[in-house]
Amino acid sequence: MFDFLKIYQLDIMLYLCATSTIMAVLLFITRFLPRRRKWILIGMELNATLLLGFDRLAYIYSGNLGAVGYVMVRLSNFIVFFMTSGIVFCFNLYISDLIESKVGKDFSSIRLKIVSVATVIGMLLAVLTVFTGLYYYFDSHNHYHRGNGFLLAYVIPVLGPLIQFSVIYKHRKQFSRFIYIALLLYIFVPIFMGILQIFAYGVSIVNMAMVLVSVSLYIFTYLDINDEIQHAHYLEMEVLKEEQKNMKTVFSQTATAFVEALEAGNDLYKGHSELAAETALKIAKECGKSEQVCNEAYYTALLHNAGLAGLPENLISKEENITGEEEKLIKKLPVLSAKILSRIKAFPYLSNNARYVYERYDGKGYPEGLKGESIPEVARIVAVAEEYATVTSRNKYRDAIPAALVREEFVKEGGLRFDPAFSSAMVRLMDTDTKEHKNDNDETLESELVCGQYRDRVSVGVPVSSNYVNITFKCRVNDEKGKFSLPSIILYDSFDRHVYSSQKLIESYHYLEYGEVWFDGHVISTSARNMKVSIAEKEKTEDDKGFYKISSARFDDHLILKMESYEKHVEVIIALPDISKASYISLTGENCILSDIKMEVTDEKVFENSIPRIAEPISYINHIESDVPNIQINTPCGEYTQGIEINDGMTLSFHTMTLPDANLVWHCPYVLLYYSEDGKVDGKDYRQYAFFKLNGEDNGSNEYAENDFSMHHSENFENWRKWNDLNKAGYECKIKFTKKGGRISIRTENLGIAIENITKIKDEKDSVYISLTGDQCALTDIRIY
Repeated sequence: MFDFLKIYQLDIMLYLCATSTIMAVLLFITRFLPRRRKWILIGMELNATLLLGFDRLAYIYSGNLGAVGYVMVRLSNFIVFFMTSGIVFCFNLYISDLIESKVGKDFSSIRLKIVSVATVIGMLLAVLTVFTGLYYYFDSHNHYHRGNGFLLAYVIPVLGPLIQFSVIYKHRKQFSRFIYIALLLYIFVPIFMGILQIFAYGVSIVNMAMVLVSVSLYIFTYLDINDEIQHAHYLEMEVLKEEQKNMKTVFSQTATAFVEALEAGNDLYKGHSELAAETALKIAKECGKSEQVCNEAYYTALLHNAGLAGLPENLISKEENITGEEEKLIKKLPVLSAKILSRIKAFPYLSNNARYVYERYDGKGYPEGLKGESIPEVARIVAVAEEYATVTSRNKYRDAIPAALVREEFVKEGGLRFDPAFSSAMVRLMDTDTKEHKNDNDETLESELVCGQYRDRVSVGVPVSSNYVNITFKCRVNDEKGKFSLPSIILYDSFDRHVYSSQKLIESYHYLEYGEVWFDGHVISTSARNMKVSIAEKEKTEDDKGFYKISSARFDDHLILKMESYEKHVEVIIALPDISKASYISLTGENCILSDIKMEVTDEKVFENSIPRIAEPISYINHIESDVPNIQINTPCGEYTQGIEINDGMTLSFHTMTLPDANLVWHCPYVLLYYSEDGKVDGKDYRQYAFFKLNGEDNGSNEYAENDFSMHHSENFENWRKWNDLNKAGYECKIKFTKKGGRISIRTENLGIAIENITKIKDEKDSVYISLTGDQCALTDIRIY
């Protein structure tokens, strides 16, 4: 046995050093241990690594007569003897922390204090040995030899643990069986090996044993954690489900820990898999999938990028200028992930699904080019979730894509890149989230702005609606001669309430600036159709000096702005480009400090005649009307046609044109199927049966009706860009109806989007109505035949 160790001990030392280092890294990323204990364990693992690593170097450089060999042999042996006492010291801290966590922070042990002092003395003796040769010395050939005091070096590593054991034994009931076993191994294995070491010259069995027991301490610590988790689940769940639930929890924690370790050093992927997993679970639940499918979707999404471990690190973080060869490597990711996950024999679905996450529904994906439902269902769910996690996450390489553009992407790619059922589910989830948080402000208005050059600091936007919003602040101007100093505001529309100046961000966030207004009445109109300014001098009072107030509200496409400063009242009426645009106010200034900034939305509202019109309404429906009056819809479902009772074989035709500033695919006509006693939308006893958009979105079934909705791209569909262009140019639309009792079928095809919806009405009302609405579009020449 000793001969084997002598031959291979350098290799064994290397493997053990690597193992101990990995344990330290895993401890560093773990979240399951108390902070102090985690760092003590990391210290113990690193101590063991240094001890064995330098012991190995001592063997390597032994007999080397060069300058490096001379230094390394002496340095290595010093660190070995120094760390021998250091490990006992760290173990002392570990024991104290364990007992303290059980009996309280008042715990104190004289025996442990004696051991701590002894280990410090041991480390000092290791230093003394460098100068005296107490423990060891070196001959003229640079070979290590035991000194006269060599056995003293083992006094502390042997007696110290024995004293520690007396404390452990006294408090043994405080430890779990795993921790108690780990402590016993940590104490007695090195002691036993130390005795053998006296007779086994030339083999570092003690130091190798120290690394092994350090690793075992890590393993038993995790076994102890797992044991505690199992016990907690046993108390909370029925006995029959306990084992299954515990395995799921442990697997989840292990998978999450693995993913966190995989993504920890990469800003591009950090948190990506966890978000994808949560989203995949939501999609599966939204589509009514079983608990098993929901779980498979979650864990597949969590681990689908396991193959990142097999890609070059510089390629993982690369965003641009990817070469052809690098693209080939990237496309190996799902195959690598599947290979890694195939090791998890208990859950074969992980490998099977992860392999196909990057396939496309239209067959243009990779690695195998599968198409439609030949792609596993869970992989189709995760493909949508993966894309959502990618485009909505912000990192140092890119900002998150605005929610409206993300939504549009899922609408456009349904049936192309993604399974339409799951991309539609993602759209519904996003819509639900928007409704639930429509009054939430992700960012609060800053309380202070320090403005140097003009617009170098700009506040987050304050929304302007039909209710007056008041903004107040104090301003300290710069009195330095020759410097202009005054606060001002910026009026604009943007997806995220921020002002942008770069063209790329302007396009990404659909930023449109209406104009700028200063408190002295100076204005700059950018895209507003008109601006009218009224200025009135104000009686100055010392109390008002430095105090500023803004009040603003809007009705349709007109906005009023009242600005009050120490010297003046300024009123500005702004004609916005059109009704569909949102409006925000951001504060800025030049060479001034804005402080104590406050915002309040009041109960005071503006109505049609509250704001004088300074520009004519923009109308795109000045055409001859047919059977039903024309309507212009500037905001989502802002207008509806009158209700039209459906008859079997009826056809409804109309001309549609999206408004010039419309830019999203759902800026198109919508179809509403409903009932009310008076035939009006939202009338008495109103019941919505079906609702869909001509771009292929639908609202699904509800309590009043079941809907079987289908959409596909016909041969007339070129691409979404062309579809948007043709919508702006305008086209004739026809919708055909068949009605058999409570079953209504609706068919239409427009610019290559073919839609069929079959509605089965549960209450079977005699009269069912159709109404047209939409978003940012004009409907004219509406005919019934």
